[in-house]
Amino acid sequence: MKTEDYDDMLLNLKRLSRWALGLIWVYEGLVPKVLYAHTLPVQAGLVERSGIYHGSPEETLIALGFAQAAFGVILLVGWAERAMAALATLGMGVLIFLVAGNKPDMLVDPFGALIKDLALIACAITVWKLAPLVPGRSVGR
Repeated sequence: MKTEDYDDMLLNLKRLSRWALGLIWVYEGLVPKVLYAHTLPVQAGLVERSGIYHGSPEETLIALGFAQAAFGVILLVGWAERAMAALATLGMGVLIFLVAGNKPDMLVDPFGALIKDLALIACAITVWKLAPLVPGRSVGR
């Protein structure tokens, strides 16, 4: 395989991982926390049990949803890839910790709350490893 082909393959892998990560952050921010916050009281309950909220738990949940969606858009655009991948990993780790402490049954959720986060961490690590250390340089060049 030519070096250019290998570089292109790595660049596409990084881009795919970053897009998957970004799209899920946008979806998880907008759909359950903003668009359906009123029909999914379990999430507002998690915020309330955490004790970390400003105003009401519902307002905090919606603000968190918008922040997650904005973060997802930054990931999709590709700005500061390594920093965003690190923040995504940190954010997922914090969320896992908060969920485990406040609603441990979600760790065995049949819809994959924990396993989804582990897959997202793998995507974030892929982006971290393949993102250029120096902005403006492509992978392997």
